[in-house]
Amino acid sequence: MTTMRCSFTLDDDLMNMIDLYAKEHLIDRNKALLELLESGLSNPEKNDITTHKTRSFEEIQTIREEIQETKKMITELKSEIRLMSHILDTDWKKEARGVPFQTKGWWRIRK
Repeated sequence: MTTMRCSFTLDDDLMNMIDLYAKEHLIDRNKALLELLESGLSNPEKNDITTHKTRSFEEIQTIREEIQETKKMITELKSEIRLMSHILDTDWKKEARGVPFQTKGWWRIRK
């Protein structure tokens, strides 16, 4: 029998359930995953498997509102950055002019 290493992403809740199973049975996470997969595959009639998790309308609405709030915050941040850039640019230009005595030649500074 050959083995294959796999990598996949799980929800936090599912990972916590797997870790709890592993802790209860005093085994590591890999062994727990193997046991759970094998038991699920060997008894397909016993478990009703749902493959797609659907979100409720309220969850979708909340996500949309959060996206709109994030877009608004990004827009405000962009305008703040532009303002700060303008202020810094203006201050830099004022400093670049020089102080009056620095613009005169050394021979004109004498009293």
